[in-house]
Amino acid sequence: MKYAKFVCFLASLTVISTNQAFAFTLTRRIRVPDWMDPYMAMFLVGTLFGYLGLLVTKPRGVPVNQLSRIKTSPLVNFLRVFSLTMLMMFMAMLFAGMALRRHAEHFM
Repeated sequence: MKYAKFVCFLASLTVISTNQAFAFTLTRRIRVPDWMDPYMAMFLVGTLFGYLGLLVTKPRGVPVNQLSRIKTSPLVNFLRVFSLTMLMMFMAMLFAGMALRRHAEHFM
C-alpha cells in the first residue's frame, strides 16, 4: 500500500507511451488537425479567462484547490466550474484531435 501511487503512476506512463493514438511529430510536439485550431484556441482562452477571474474573485488566503470545500459566492462557483469545464473540453478535443491525426496519417 505504501507504493501504490508510484506503481499506478508508472503503469499509466507505460500505457500512455505505448498508445498509438498519440501523434508526435519529429519535434515532439503534440499535433491536432488544422481545422481544430480555432476550437482549441477558444477553449484555451476560455480556460485562462475563467482561471484569472477565479484568482481575482476568490477569498484571500484560500488556495484554489480548496475552494470546493468552503462556502463562496455564486460568481466564484461559476468561474470555478466554467474554467474546469473549458479545461476538460480542451483536453477532450486535444486527445480526439491526436487520435484523428494519427488515424489520418495511418491511411495516407
